[in-house]
Amino acid sequence: MEASRLDELRVNIDQLDEEIIALLAKRFQLTEEVGIYKAANKLTAQDPSRESKQFAKITKLASRNELNPEHATAIYRCLMDVVILRHKEIGRTYGQNNRIGQI
Repeated sequence: MEASRLDELRVNIDQLDEEIIALLAKRFQLTEEVGIYKAANKLTAQDPSRESKQFAKITKLASRNELNPEHATAIYRCLMDVVILRHKEIGRTYGQNNRIGQI
């Protein structure tokens, strides 16, 4: 592969990375709100039923977009694990301070 073609591919990847990070930021803003809601309502950080539904959806979306479903679920497992840890942290902080403002 020519160096110029490789450079072009890498530029395209870098552009996609910017879009992915922007979308992840939005996603994490929403999951932060979910964590606060869960803490305020004394819900558990992890919801296995929701996860199961999400993984089924992710598998279908991956297949539809010609992405290996195993790769997609591995990526989302990492994302969900980070969110669950954050929800646990929010729950602990909320429990200690008994209010959202201190999170």
